[in-house]
Amino acid sequence: MTTLGELFDVAGVRLRTAAATAFTDAEPVGRRSVRELDRFLGDLHSNLAGPDGTAASPSAADLVLNLKWAREALRTADRLLPVEGNLGAGHEQLAGAGQAVAAVRDLVESHRGPDGAPVTAYAYTLSTRTAHDYLAQRSAELAWEAGQVAHALTQDVADPGVVAALEDARGFLAKASVLGRAETREADQGVAAMPLALPVEPVQASSADATSAVTARLGEDCDRLSRVAFETLHDRSEHRLSGSDLQQLSRWTAMARLLSGRVLLRVAEQSHDAPATEALQGAAEALRGSAKAWQEAAAAWHRVVDVSDPRAHPKLPPPSYEIVRLGQVVKLPSVMPHPATIIAHTSVVRVGQLLYGAQWRPEQKPGEARPPQAILDDAREVGGIAASLYRLPATGWQMATAAPVMVRRSQAGLVTDSIDHRPRELDPRMRFYPVRPRQLEELNGAYRKVLMSEQAAAAALLEVAKAAGTPVPRALLDLSAHRLLSERGGWAQQGSRPAARQPREAVRHAEPPVRRPRGRSL
Repeated sequence: MTTLGELFDVAGVRLRTAAATAFTDAEPVGRRSVRELDRFLGDLHSNLAGPDGTAASPSAADLVLNLKWAREALRTADRLLPVEGNLGAGHEQLAGAGQAVAAVRDLVESHRGPDGAPVTAYAYTLSTRTAHDYLAQRSAELAWEAGQVAHALTQDVADPGVVAALEDARGFLAKASVLGRAETREADQGVAAMPLALPVEPVQASSADATSAVTARLGEDCDRLSRVAFETLHDRSEHRLSGSDLQQLSRWTAMARLLSGRVLLRVAEQSHDAPATEALQGAAEALRGSAKAWQEAAAAWHRVVDVSDPRAHPKLPPPSYEIVRLGQVVKLPSVMPHPATIIAHTSVVRVGQLLYGAQWRPEQKPGEARPPQAILDDAREVGGIAASLYRLPATGWQMATAAPVMVRRSQAGLVTDSIDHRPRELDPRMRFYPVRPRQLEELNGAYRKVLMSEQAAAAALLEVAKAAGTPVPRALLDLSAHRLLSERGGWAQQGSRPAARQPREAVRHAEPPVRRPRGRSL
């Protein structure tokens, strides 16, 4: 998937190619090239300016002002140029650069909903000063490249007025570049790994998928689950996670961690470097610990039923003859599973495809694992495998952060038939009764363990990548997002605060109080 940094890189390459064409053969330059450059600067200006046209951050103030003056100089050159003229090949490259810069704006806006409220944890990162500094810094680099294009446009131009206007534009762009870079020395380089915010819509794995594409698609699954976690934390989705969803998701997540550990152990079989082998085995052990924590979290739901979605419930006895005769048999409601459970299942399939081949499915026996070299080739060697699998615990951290919030919202509809917690005064004919505070604490405690184990697994995988000399820029982005997520909406928060559009303000988590039922039967 294309990231924010890659879009800036594409725009820079396009501008350098445009400048190299010089735009002229034997004829004077035409208006189209000048207008394409002006349009490009307009897109660049839009990325940095607020609704009123002024800079959205102080670090971009000088940059935005000089971009404005450069555009005015280009419009002067446009008025002085003849209508017809040589278009050259450069205008196509300028149009491509403009498309890449416009895609930067689309990528940034994808992390917010139509109302401007964040829809992912990374929207918090985008709201920081250092993130704005990164956007300004990369835009300043493009301003310099655009200045070189403006200079190339002056070649073989006879009209001194056009030359002067283009040189003025070049001067303003050079100044914008210098001032923009000077004001953004503390830019957060982790923002370069910012991906497009994907909708929470499962993309099923197929046996026809190429194993070389598994890691990229696994990363997209993680982005979707990350968005689910954020929407759960801030109650941004109409389709909420239920207890049944969370139980099933925990089971699939545990299986994904187990398979990931086996991938690392399979790769370690071919390693002849003792420290590298030890690092792979240590990361596999950390993933097994994470799998165990997720399985314990799923087991904590064993005697707890969410009445809003009772798909997962203890085995019920058949209705008695008397109940059937009186027509009091009640059929349990059928509820569509949350897309997150399907995405979690798909993640398991993808890791299994990497380990066992594209035909593998969780329902069948594992069979023989693929040769270690085939796995290494598909995942870009050891460092690439570690960087790709790192995304699983990094996303699991967010899911474990959101789970207790979901439990707290749903507790009025949670019932249990646990004998260990059964109140003495309860009517013995009532098999189910409201879940007890100690059970809620057990659920929350299970996800606290998941939180710690996922952090340990992510750190171990980053160590493997570091030892292999593979950078993981996404880790810097996740570090910033996780920190801001904890500060602004962590799972330990108990109070209720007003929702706000500004990401710097806390978002409400608590639900209105609901009277708890005394007891109910499923």
